Amino acid sequence: MEAPIGFATGTKITLIALGPSSTCMSKLDEARHLSYAQAAPKKDGGKCGWNIAATMTKASNTSFRPKQVTGQCPLMLASYIWLKQVDKDARKYLGSGLKKVHHAGTYSCRRQRGNNSGAWSEHAFANAWDVTGFELEDGRVISVLKHWHSDGSKEGRAKAKFLIKSRSSACRLFRVVLSPDYNAAHKDHFHLDQGPSLSCR
Repeated sequence: MEAPIGFATGTKITLIALGPSSTCMSKLDEARHLSYAQAAPKKDGGKCGWNIAATMTKASNTSFRPKQVTGQCPLMLASYIWLKQVDKDARKYLGSGLKKVHHAGTYSCRRQRGNNSGAWSEHAFANAWDVTGFELEDGRVISVLKHWHSDGSKEGRAKAKFLIKSRSSACRLFRVVLSPDYNAAHKDHFHLDQGPSLSCR
């Protein structure tokens, strides 16, 4: 849980996801700097919801806007590990640590792309998280929408590089990572999920 992201970290998370939920929850218990609680089961209609999920309120020194993140355990496990790397990259490329993650939530009872038919979105099971930006300790907010493409300045290049590095590290932990490079629907956020597909775009 506390080691840097390694070659097999993503595979280990996938294996944990395939095992009993209690195994994953015990991994969250081992995290030294995680504030979380098990979420109550949710059933929404005939398909949406979850049996076991965790609600994070703080990961190391990082909080959230909105104030909490509820998702299935493997998603939260990957998120905790990822945010430690995002903090390191923020310090390296921007000279300030990570204070807060701005996000658009995890759960929405809907199908992919909002269609009325077809495959269900991983958001329908709180198995996906949409991250819109990062607030640093020095007060700067790095927005996926505003800073994915550099404005050519030194600061702009550093912000864009930080976002690229954040996507790259996410791709080592989550099964699907979609960014502004994927399509216009993702121009303002990173979509991170632990569903059955594999994609890093």
